[in-house]
Amino acid sequence: MEEPRVRPCGHYPDLTLEEREVMALLAADLNAVQIAEHTHASDYAVRTRLSTLGLKLGAATSPQIIDIACRTGLLVPPRGVLKTPISVTVMTSFQALAQGGTRPWIATRKKVSENTVANHLAVVRARMRTSWNPAAVYRLHGVAPPVLNVTVPPCPFCAAGGAS
Repeated sequence: MEEPRVRPCGHYPDLTLEEREVMALLAADLNAVQIAEHTHASDYAVRTRLSTLGLKLGAATSPQIIDIACRTGLLVPPRGVLKTPISVTVMTSFQALAQGGTRPWIATRKKVSENTVANHLAVVRARMRTSWNPAAVYRLHGVAPPVLNVTVPPCPFCAAGGAS
């Protein structure tokens, strides 16, 4: 799978190259320790960059960093590549979760157990070779999970109708 791309964004001009690299690696499903190994930086430096990214983007968590970056066009994750086909049943569970459905709601709607829904989502993660995070949703569908939306607009310029 190709690496996520971080575009220069006029809305966030103060992001450093190191912060952009950390964001791309975070979207590629690496944790802070793996990012530190990949960038030859300390674990502390990576965590500091993640914290600074969160402050600059108005995000409280790593998934929100990725969600905001994807929604504003700052981060462009590659499309997902499934190694083997996924059944329609599994795909509909994934789509429902990506659109904000909960496991119990999906299970009730599809008339299956919550364990079955959990297994469906595990199949998607395994076939995409990814952990469950917003970047996986974008890679496969380009759908933002509403449960990750922050209460404030991700970019004051976008909210004001400014140019990118």
